[in-house]
Amino acid sequence: MSSGEAPGPGETPDATPSPAGATPAGLVPARILLIEDDLPLAHIVAKHLRARGHEAQIAASAEEAAEQIAEGFRPTLVLLDINLPGDSGWAFLRSGALEAAGKPPVFVVSATTVPPSRLREFGCAGYLPKPFAVSTLIEIVERHPSVADGAEISVPQGDFDAF
Repeated sequence: MSSGEAPGPGETPDATPSPAGATPAGLVPARILLIEDDLPLAHIVAKHLRARGHEAQIAASAEEAAEQIAEGFRPTLVLLDINLPGDSGWAFLRSGALEAAGKPPVFVVSATTVPPSRLREFGCAGYLPKPFAVSTLIEIVERHPSVADGAEISVPQGDFDAF
């Protein structure tokens, strides 16, 4: 949900985890900043993350994400689309906005093919191409060391309920 939007029926505000959500045993709930201009997709992803007990905040642009960080939101993980209105995801990474948030790990989630060299250049933790299975995204979030101590990150194949 973008700033100023009221939650719909059965939804919780973007910065609040779902009270019905329960983080699986042994996992630390993540504070996720989802930078995605496809708001229907962003709401679906946020709903699934909240159902697992994570906090998910949506920013529909790089500028909105920078503003949320400037206002004090401190994500433990960032899911970043590259093709955004206004500044691109790459421009957001260059902006230094994430330094104020303690440089949380960034996973690029994009329909744009991203070479590994580009991910290394920007220090990204990983890449998930669209379309993706929500279960794959949740596995990446929950296997990341900021959520599950010492877990290795891999992108499982198959099981596409594509979004």
